[in-house]
Amino acid sequence: MLSALFALGALMVAGSDSTVPPVAAFVLAVGVILILGLLAIHGRKSSTVSLEYELLAEHSSRLEALASAFHALASCGGIWNVPLEMQEPDWKRNAGASNLIQRHPISLGRDRPHLVKSNVDFLKLPLGKETFYLTPDAILVTAGRTVAAFAYQDVEFTFRNAWFIEEETPPADAIVVDQTWRYVNHKGGPDRRFNNNQQLPICLYGVIDMRSAGGVNERIQCSRGDVGERFVATLTAMSL
Repeated sequence: MLSALFALGALMVAGSDSTVPPVAAFVLAVGVILILGLLAIHGRKSSTVSLEYELLAEHSSRLEALASAFHALASCGGIWNVPLEMQEPDWKRNAGASNLIQRHPISLGRDRPHLVKSNVDFLKLPLGKETFYLTPDAILVTAGRTVAAFAYQDVEFTFRNAWFIEEETPPADAIVVDQTWRYVNHKGGPDRRFNNNQQLPICLYGVIDMRSAGGVNERIQCSRGDVGERFVATLTAMSL
């Protein structure tokens, strides 16, 4: 009704040959601004999803275990999102250690997706172009304005320890298991053709894979295998 009244007033002012009183112009301008603001607020509220949780004791204990393991993982000296295309280990030259084409350090935390209201904070894993939110009952995956939900039982979580040739300074909590060279010869020793052939540590890292038939296909590398294994165990327990 207000919109109709102000629209009618604007048409009358526009079609009038007389000078518009300043008060009338001010009232019309304020009315238009108020209406547009109310419409924007209404649109935002109408597109907001509200998720309210009342957890049973058993599910609450599983969620607390997941949160504890998540924060232990977040405290690792190094945690990365890595591509799945890895160079194959060369057992002869570097004792089976792998090195990645690229990887991206990530920071874990608590947050909620845009336009989602809830009485709990979700566990947030930023993984490249996608962001994973671990909620009490599902995994929300956002990519831009696209949101998908996956049940915990529909995602396969696996953990393994892996040797990794670290070309950067190893995190303080990393376990160094061996040494190799940036350039190695066919016998596994340093290649003398390179003057600045740096010796590199081989670290024992944890690798977490998350896969599903619905399109989840992510890998996380962490500097502590024990907390990575614990995190996967708690994720698996969420599907029980």
